[in-house]
Parts: sequence; C-alpha cells; structure tokens
Amino acid sequence: MAEAASASSQRTLLSLSTMLAVLLYAIDTTVANVALPVMQGSLAATREQVAWVLTSYLIASAVALPALGVIEARLGLRRSFMLAVAGFGLSSVLCGLAPNIETLVIARFMQGLCGAGLLPLSQTAMQAAYPPGQQARVFALFGMGVMVGPVVGPWLGGWLTENFGWRSVFYINMPVVALSLAGLLSTLRGPPQPNPRPFDRFGFALLATCILMLQLAVDRGQQLDWFDSAEIVTEVAVGVLAAYMFIVHSRTGRRTLFPGVLLRDRNLVLGVVMSILVGWPFMGAIVLLPQFLQEVQGYSVVDAGVLMAPHGLGLIVSMLALSRIGPLIDLRMAFSLGCVLNTVGLLAFAWLPADVPANVLTGWLLLQGVGLGLIFVPLNTVTFTTLASVHRTDGAALMVLARNLGSSIGVALLVRGISIDAAANADRLREIAHGVVAEDPGSIGMALRVVYREALVIAYSNQYLILALMPAVLLPCVWLMQRSAVSGKSPAGEGQAAPPDAVPH
Repeated sequence: MAEAASASSQRTLLSLSTMLAVLLYAIDTTVANVALPVMQGSLAATREQVAWVLTSYLIASAVALPALGVIEARLGLRRSFMLAVAGFGLSSVLCGLAPNIETLVIARFMQGLCGAGLLPLSQTAMQAAYPPGQQARVFALFGMGVMVGPVVGPWLGGWLTENFGWRSVFYINMPVVALSLAGLLSTLRGPPQPNPRPFDRFGFALLATCILMLQLAVDRGQQLDWFDSAEIVTEVAVGVLAAYMFIVHSRTGRRTLFPGVLLRDRNLVLGVVMSILVGWPFMGAIVLLPQFLQEVQGYSVVDAGVLMAPHGLGLIVSMLALSRIGPLIDLRMAFSLGCVLNTVGLLAFAWLPADVPANVLTGWLLLQGVGLGLIFVPLNTVTFTTLASVHRTDGAALMVLARNLGSSIGVALLVRGISIDAAANADRLREIAHGVVAEDPGSIGMALRVVYREALVIAYSNQYLILALMPAVLLPCVWLMQRSAVSGKSPAGEGQAAPPDAVPH
C-alpha cells in the first residue's frame, strides 16, 4: 500500500514538473510578442530587426527538432529533458541581459534550440509514467496546458513589460525552470538506449542548410534589393539545392533523418504542406495585432496583451468542442468551416476603421480563434490517421518543423511588408496633404502625425488581406486527403491518444 502511494505521489510530482516545462514553452512562444514595440525603442532597432527576435526562435526550433530523437536515445530521457530545461533557462537569462538587438537574436536562437525539445520530451515522460488506461485523461490535461499559452502569454508579457520592463519577460522563466528541474531531478528516469540508431548527419546538415539559407534570404532580401544582390542569389540557390538533395537522400538513403515512407504517405505530405500555410496566419496574426494596437490605436502594452486573450479563448473553445463531437463528424467539413471563419475574421481586420472600439475587436478575435481551433485539430487528426504508429513521432516532428518554418517566413514577410507599405503610403499621403500644410505652416506637425498614422493603417490592412488568403487557399487542399481518414471512427484512430502535434505550439 505504501509503495503504491509512493508511486502515485512520484507520478503526481513528475506530472507537475513536466507541466511546468510545457507551460514554459507554450507561454514563451507568445509572451514576447506584445513587448516587441518596446524592445524596438529600447534597443534602437528597426521593425525588421526586432522581428528577428521571433523568427530566430522559430527557426532554431525547426532546426533542432529532427535531431531530438537521436539526442534522447543517446543521452536518455532524464538527461536530455533536464538539459533542455536548463538550457532554456540559461538562454532566457542571456536574452534578458542582451545589450543590443544582435545579442538578443543570438540568445533567442539558443532558446529556440533548447525549447524545441520541451514539448515532445514532456509527452514522452508522461507517456512512460502512466499506464495506457490513464493516458487519455493525462493527455487531455497536457493539451489544456499547451492551450493556456495563447491566452496567458500576451497578457503576462504586457503586464511584465509595463511594470518591470521588457527584460522581465525573459527573467520570469527562471523560477519556473528551477521548480521544473527540482521535480524532474527527483522523479524522472530514462537511461540511454544501449544501441541507438545512427544519426543521419548528412541529411541533418542538408535540412539545416536549407532552412537557414532560405530564412536569411527572406530576412535580408528587401534590404539588399532581392535578386539584384549576389548574396540573396547565393542563399536561395544553396537553399533550393539543399532541399532537393535532402528529398532525394530521404527517398533513396537507407538510414535517413526521416524515414522515406513518410514521403509516400499522401495525407502526411499534404499535412506538411498545409502546416506551412497554417503557420503563416497563426503566428502572423499574433504578431500584427499587438503592434497595431500600440502603434495605431495607442493602447498600453498591458491593454494590448489583454485584448489578445479572446483569440486564445476561441481556440480553446473550438478545440474542446471538437474533442467531443470530432468522432461523429467528417473532419474535412470542420476544417473547411475553420478556414471560412478564419478568413472572415482576418478580413474584418483589413476593413475595420483605425478607431474601432475594443468590444468589436474582441468579437472578431474570438471568431479568429474559433476558426484556428477548427483548423488545427482536423488537420493533425487527418494527417496522422493514415500513418503507422511507429512513424508518428517522426511525422509530428516534420509537422512542427513545417509550421515553424511557415511562421518564421510569414512573420519576416509581413513585418517587412508593413515597413515598405507604410513608407510608400506616407509619401503619397504627404503629397496629398502638401496643399493643406502650405496654407497653414503651423499645422505641419499635426499633419505629419496624421499622415504617419494613416500610412500605418493602410499598411496593416494590406497585410491582413494577405493573411486572409492563406485559409482560403487551404480550404480545397483538405479534400485531397483520403476519405478513410476523415472521421474519428477510422480504425486507425480508435482508442488512441492524440498525436504529439494535436495542439498548436
């Protein structure tokens, strides 16, 4: 009896420690978004440079994910998990201490490398700790922990930035890291595998080269005038060549980074392509709105964070609803409805006036969140139900990699688009206002402020129109997936817990 009670308390402590790591990752994905305008002013950075704070984190996570399985096999679950948590804490401190934007971007890249393993390793630890009969309930709590991030992150980031400065957004991680490490140290087990599978160094090098080169080209393209620059031409050429070689290597090699069977599964291939387009509006909307609220509408950083909450609440509501009715419906229909709702919600922001009241914003944000939930759950369910269970971890890593890649490229293009549009619109508006200023030279200051604000409004409107196209493009793609995998009644999905990528992160 005493042994059973001790085992139960050990599992409880392990669950709490693991959930702290999950919250650490989930909240940190969005906590810095609200503080970006403050960081930009504090570090004297441009809009494009401060966007690297997000894209470097996403790209690092994408690069690190394919190597995670091999690291766990060689170090063991215990050491690899604790190393990821400790590394995340150390890099968070370095982010807070960063004296300039370059140092901050490097520290965020390190944070992304360590944070990539927090979610999958947490799931592995909880799966190993609980018997199969209890795993459905455990993973339901796990999913709820991940979903707290989009709700709490923006509010927490705004409150910390307003009261303690933007550096506190990163320092706040340290107590959570310390508590998680203490719990994991006393409860987590998992020795290295005696014969771990060989690591595909060549495939990993090709994939990392492709991701980094293409991201550099996107980040620096406008600054260097795109293909008029030898650097951009070289980066794109190297990235495309590396991508081609990686695909050929994955299909023909014997021990590849991702099993070649993944590329022969139609649902998975479509899911990966669609994840790139999902990541673009998902992260793009999270980045654009706080900046719009602060730059155009004059909200404080705290109020901007609070106004982001309906987006996360809508996401939770739709995902909880699908967890109950998903097995009874055609998930392609739910996905299509999510695309429509998300498109409508994003179009609303493109057409709303600059002084729209907060209650109107709340309604449209709630609609966007509901739409995203209806996209995420069906996409991941349909993608994984045709894939053999032995390949699901690799498939999940590929899905997250694709979404992070789409998010990072999307954020870079959106932020750069705002800067270009705002400058071009300001020039046109200044010409229109020239006559007014000439008649009343004393009004030049007010006229310039109005011109700049209206230029930003038009720029944000244009970017929201681009975001709204993504769900519309996705809508027909889901109908190309195999019909046998569109319902929770599918034999492949019966009695199984949600796949590792069933929730947005």
